[in-house]
Amino acid sequence: MRLTTPTRRLRSAALIGGAALSLVLTGFGAPAAAVPADSAAAPVSPHTTGADDNAPPRAVVPARAATAAGGAGFSGTTGSGALTPSTSPAVTGARAPGAGLSGGFGADSVIGTDNRTRVNPTTTYPTSAIVQIIRVDGSTTWGCTGWVYGPNIIATAGHCVHPGGGADGGGGNGFYPRANYTIVPARNGGTNPYGTCTATQLMSVNGWMADGSADYDYGAIRLSCNAGASTGTFGFWWQSASLNGTATTVSGYPCDKTFGEQWRHAGMSVTSTAARRVYYQNDTAGCQSGAPVYQNRAAGSSFCVGQCTMAIHAYGGSSNSGTRITEPVYNNLISWRG
Repeated sequence: MRLTTPTRRLRSAALIGGAALSLVLTGFGAPAAAVPADSAAAPVSPHTTGADDNAPPRAVVPARAATAAGGAGFSGTTGSGALTPSTSPAVTGARAPGAGLSGGFGADSVIGTDNRTRVNPTTTYPTSAIVQIIRVDGSTTWGCTGWVYGPNIIATAGHCVHPGGGADGGGGNGFYPRANYTIVPARNGGTNPYGTCTATQLMSVNGWMADGSADYDYGAIRLSCNAGASTGTFGFWWQSASLNGTATTVSGYPCDKTFGEQWRHAGMSVTSTAARRVYYQNDTAGCQSGAPVYQNRAAGSSFCVGQCTMAIHAYGGSSNSGTRITEPVYNNLISWRG
């Protein structure tokens, strides 16, 4: 299903089994109720956060946050590398690449020649901090990608945790059911170097949950494990200046490859910077939604040093794109991290 935007972007969470999506329109054709002028409610910010358990975020400012004029950042950690290997979970349902919402199978997100390379092994930082997100709904399996940015939390695309646009995913507060998730840090085909985790909280923002806007398509999953201590964590930053020309790497778990393999495309750069989106030519495919768009920033760089994320991959098209980490996105990620 294509999104009817000027760039014809495609949502990059892919349906691996067979399922139908329906769009629920609310209030169509109904007259708006009059609101007294002295009691009009203030508009809700698109960055207002929500969680599947309705719990408020735990606001903590990390000691490593670096703030300067025009931006702020948070540097990551390399982790201990301690392994807890296990066999990868079985995937239910027949695999059908390209079905449902695909994030650019074929030419939609592979731009020209496919320049992705498989990451093997996956235990070298920072690819150790990239996770496969598996959501099983009956006989249907969905795939997404996320990145570890705290001891027990990952960032991902909003549409990986909530259907958006006011739709109900069947779990708490309209999110997808938390119990349906398995998160596999650094999965490598049939093996899990760091074991598996479950979800203990799903989070996103009003701009995605209520409005379904691609500009606010971001979220997070709190984990049952402290994977970040072993895998390491990504840093991330925001800056008011354009990101054009900034080096980019995108790595994740595409569903046009063997399920559970991590694939990466490095050596590209940002081609266009919008207020809330970043565009690049890195090759991707469905199920890479939520992958980090990152670069290795040298010592002395502003805001963030080391492996640092600038955007959260979410859509495919003639240029692939992700949700830009702006100041409000950054503040939410920090708040959710706790």
